[in-house]
Amino acid sequence: MDFGSINLGSNPSPAAILRQGYGIAGKAKATELQASMYYCYILLSSKSHIFYFGSTKDLKVRLNLHNSGKIKSTKPYIPWRLVWYGAFETEKEARDFEQYLKTGSGKSFAYKRFVSVALKKDFAEGRKGSPKRK
Repeated sequence: MDFGSINLGSNPSPAAILRQGYGIAGKAKATELQASMYYCYILLSSKSHIFYFGSTKDLKVRLNLHNSGKIKSTKPYIPWRLVWYGAFETEKEARDFEQYLKTGSGKSFAYKRFVSVALKKDFAEGRKGSPKRK
């Protein structure tokens, strides 16, 4: 894959390039990379302040499904806000990371590394108390 004149040092995977925010020559290449990615994501319920961990091929469609009440497990907690997402090259990698995030150590990692930024903003907007764990 040709990434223009960007010197990336090594030969990173397309997923790493997207995660790290390196520019890509041409919008078509960015769309091509995004179309081949799988995502793991964390949602925060604005209503009940619980987190939801999931994975998908199309992040925008999946978030709309959650917020439209078409996902049975998340329907009672609408509306949802995307707190974090990560791009992976394969569905297996995304699902494996989702499963890890659902473990005790995975939740601790997520709360410390991914969610803390979202919570700071949430508290700054006036919410008090910690989110509930699902």
